[in-house]
Amino acid sequence: MGTFFDWSTVPELEAAGITILNSFSGYNEGWYINMHAEKGNPALKDVRVRQALAYAFNREKFVQDLLLGGTGVAATDWDISPWVDPTITPYPYDPEKAKALLADAGWTDTNGDGTVDKDGVELILKYGTTDREIRQDTQAVAQQDLAAVGIGTDLQSFDADLFFSSYQDDGPSANFSLDIIEYSDSSDFPDPNTSVWLCSDIPSDENPAGASPSGLCDEKLDGLFQLQSSQVDFNERQQTMYEITRYIFDQAYWIGIWQDPDLFGFSDRMINVKMSGATPFFNIAEWDITQ
Repeated sequence: MGTFFDWSTVPELEAAGITILNSFSGYNEGWYINMHAEKGNPALKDVRVRQALAYAFNREKFVQDLLLGGTGVAATDWDISPWVDPTITPYPYDPEKAKALLADAGWTDTNGDGTVDKDGVELILKYGTTDREIRQDTQAVAQQDLAAVGIGTDLQSFDADLFFSSYQDDGPSANFSLDIIEYSDSSDFPDPNTSVWLCSDIPSDENPAGASPSGLCDEKLDGLFQLQSSQVDFNERQQTMYEITRYIFDQAYWIGIWQDPDLFGFSDRMINVKMSGATPFFNIAEWDITQ
């Protein structure tokens, strides 16, 4: 048995007689946009610029080419769950729309260097993630796509232990030194609750244990999360989560890249194996090995 394979290895594993089980556990790979009141990039405070990022990155082609079409483009951080507004679909690849949004927000290439600028400042975003190979591949592809619409990127990658270290340890995913923060996250799966969008969870000197990677304090969104956490009726809570997922999507506070299921591999000698994203080994007592 093995787990957490890269998509690129799946065909070879299957050819060798390994059964691959896709077990979704609530994780979706995406970009958190730094929205910190003081430390966030002013350009990203404009929803048009954030939406331009989503339109500029050809995520469908990326998923087909680098993930072999084994998963889908993530629209929200609650994809493949009953909590996401079913009318939401990922932003399509539309570089002309991205350019139009940037121009509408005042970002144009005035000096002809290929990067849009505004008030003498060029739009170059610090984009960080871990040094996992597929994430560095994502950075390389996204850099090309964003450059095509005039958005520059400063790519940074870190050892995972460093990247995910806390605010008090000056971790780059927690200290708001990056403009785009990429990783795969999940709610309290299968429950939809999460604290990362709460104003009270923003890391600071006074709150070093805070878990918010975006530093966003949106009173409307905060109120909706407080509401859903108190609702016990499924239908009422689902409607609140629909409003939450639609709001985050429309505001482009989080931009999905791919749905990130756990991949478990089993020798063809193993029988009666089932998997669950919530409790992976729930029927392990029934597993057996043939001779």
